[in-house]
Amino acid sequence: MKRSEGGAKEGRYDRQLIAENWKQERLASAKVLVAGIGALGSVVATNLAALGVGEIVLVDFDTIEISNLNRQFLFREQDVGKPKVDVASRRLSEFNSAVKIPIYNSDIRVVPREVYASCNVIVDSLDTFEDRRWLNSICVDTKKPLVHGGMYGWFGNVQIVIPFETPCLECQPLIPAERLQKSCTPPGERRKQENNTEEEKKKIKIPSFSTVSTIIGGIQAQETLKLILSGEETQLLNNYVFYDGKTESFTHLQLQRNPECIVCGDKFLLRTVEYAIDRDESIRSLKDRFIMSWGLVEPIRVILRGQMLQDKTRMGELRVGKEEALYIYDRSMYKPIRLLLKVHWDDASNEP
Repeated sequence: MKRSEGGAKEGRYDRQLIAENWKQERLASAKVLVAGIGALGSVVATNLAALGVGEIVLVDFDTIEISNLNRQFLFREQDVGKPKVDVASRRLSEFNSAVKIPIYNSDIRVVPREVYASCNVIVDSLDTFEDRRWLNSICVDTKKPLVHGGMYGWFGNVQIVIPFETPCLECQPLIPAERLQKSCTPPGERRKQENNTEEEKKKIKIPSFSTVSTIIGGIQAQETLKLILSGEETQLLNNYVFYDGKTESFTHLQLQRNPECIVCGDKFLLRTVEYAIDRDESIRSLKDRFIMSWGLVEPIRVILRGQMLQDKTRMGELRVGKEEALYIYDRSMYKPIRLLLKVHWDDASNEP
């Protein structure tokens, strides 16, 4: 059978091809990664497949639960217990066989960097703040546009990140209330909370329903479409929009880049910043300072001269030179933070 643009059966895209300045060939050659195939990701992926995006990479390591079915339209009752990416890939292929749908049934951190680098757009449909921060950091590192979406009950938000042009998620972290509460928890107590079992963590649920996920996921898909078409006749949203489903209102905000952002700010472009230390300070105390300063996530690893430092070690024992650097690793950042140590010894000799 004769095929039209994008490799689909003739006539499939007729209604969009007649739109002014439409470029179906750009969609057919585009590659989009959707991180998280839940309420938002299902809506985004379905829209992208309908539009004829050439390749949609699905990343999610969750299995389908019965409680997902009130808002995740790609899944059915008989799918409960199956991996989300497997079922989503099959349903999307049935919907549009011309679209390539590679899948990763894994954590987003396991996906090779070159996969992210090969995409035109990356869509954030994740449900944890730490994972979103990590995805944001790799988008900045690979200079790929990020379309972030989030929802909580009647409310939702979308933010567009164009690395080094617009604020990234770390510049203006609009943190949900429950996550902000965690950030204000003393690090020692927070470590106890973060050691909860997976079953205990799963008990923490947020209200979610299909009407809001359809609206927010639809906006994410729309902004992804505009990024791919890159047409002068369209305009990206003003980098952040908040939706209130109770009043059917949208609030647009123009956020500003933070020059001291640890992901995209000028100070961190070389992954280096000066940091003051004291002789009697332990590595554990230093880690707690990092957590409070930048909202990092346990477990944090502190590396000096290629060696991981132990919590009980004190800085005065390490004989730190004037130009030495610490490397700080945690799960919320793709790359480590590089700190050029500024030594503040108390003795007159100023030596370790």
